[in-house]
Amino acid sequence: MRQSKVKQQRRQVMARRMMIEQLRQKWLEKPVLFTIPQGIGYGVVYLISDDGDVIMTHADYQETGLPPAFAFNVERIDEFLTEVM
Repeated sequence: MRQSKVKQQRRQVMARRMMIEQLRQKWLEKPVLFTIPQGIGYGVVYLISDDGDVIMTHADYQETGLPPAFAFNVERIDEFLTEVM
């Protein structure tokens, strides 16, 4: 592999790590309104993994019928979550 290609891949990896860290600071353990294909509810961002998986939990799953926890890719975080003030 060419050296320029390796450098480009390293930059992409570092940019993704920085993006994930920024999203952790913004969303982790914060109350959110989530909108997923199965429904809408309130929950908390439980984990954002190094691989970019966002894990959500919510307490009202028995009332809503939604799963108690679910995951999605970090690239879709703005599509699914709204910060609750």
